[in-house]
Amino acid sequence: MKIFSPLDNVEEVEPLIEAGAEEFYCGVLEETWYDSYPVISINRRPAGKGHFRNFNALEKATDISHRNNVPVFFTLNEHYYTKKQLPLVKDYIQKAIDAGVDAFIISDYGLLTILPKINAGLKIHISTGGTVFNWRTAKFYQELGACRITLPRHLTLKEVQDIVKRIPQLESSVFVFNSRCINIDGFCTFQHGLSGKQTPLFYKNSCMLPYDISLIPLNQKEKMGDMTNHSQMLASQRIWENVHLDDYPCAACALYELNQMNITSLKIVGRGNTTERKIEDVTFFRTLLNHLYNDHPKKSDFRSYARKLYQKTYSRPCRSFMCHYPSVME
Repeated sequence: MKIFSPLDNVEEVEPLIEAGAEEFYCGVLEETWYDSYPVISINRRPAGKGHFRNFNALEKATDISHRNNVPVFFTLNEHYYTKKQLPLVKDYIQKAIDAGVDAFIISDYGLLTILPKINAGLKIHISTGGTVFNWRTAKFYQELGACRITLPRHLTLKEVQDIVKRIPQLESSVFVFNSRCINIDGFCTFQHGLSGKQTPLFYKNSCMLPYDISLIPLNQKEKMGDMTNHSQMLASQRIWENVHLDDYPCAACALYELNQMNITSLKIVGRGNTTERKIEDVTFFRTLLNHLYNDHPKKSDFRSYARKLYQKTYSRPCRSFMCHYPSVME
């Protein structure tokens, strides 16, 4: 498994690689886009943070990364682009290709047809916005030319295992740290960063505006009461409605299982975070993977090691409602 790190400035490339980053994802927001669409981002991040400011900086970062054998993946992961926006989107694609990026991370189905026409050799990764909740969806994207899928945060370990087992040809990426949003990203029309003055003072982020969800039995067995796993997930969801989204949610304990599933990469959320925070997060997972690969611990011993390292690194205890995969806390 590779450590998949956020990146948004040239100066942090080498420190992050030294810390253990093995893949980067990033985006660019130029004034040409912002002048035309000041409210709408091109890659799910607002203006002012989380981006390279121009493609010259992206090219410099990509050159440094490639000298260290680390690929760079470019985010164009808004859920859709309008016909009017496509000329600018195509301009971004060509500039990113010229900067030397290794793949594009996308959500818009239309880009699956546009990208090969621009460059037939481009690698395409599906963002979490692609909502891959089952192996049939993964197969759909594979048939359209994708080589990697990003699995949503809401899947259980069993569901992740089922998808990667059925579609072994596809690379897979899972979220392991930061921003365990209670909402499904692919169905969300908000933009990351809408918070503070734009929302009622009671809510720290617009994504936390109140709503109600309930369980619907899918079959007779569930009607008879066998909904324990779903009930636990619902309980966790209720807690998340009242907890800040970025309070260090984590999937460290699940690395043992994810490694057995042959997951390709472990994605750390954090475009816009400080370089120091990015390094801390990457170092945390590098330490965990070194222990897993070099010491070959038993599962229970690895869980204990991960929880102790989490508390030591982030000065807070391991909490089930902050876990990406709560089943590992049982």
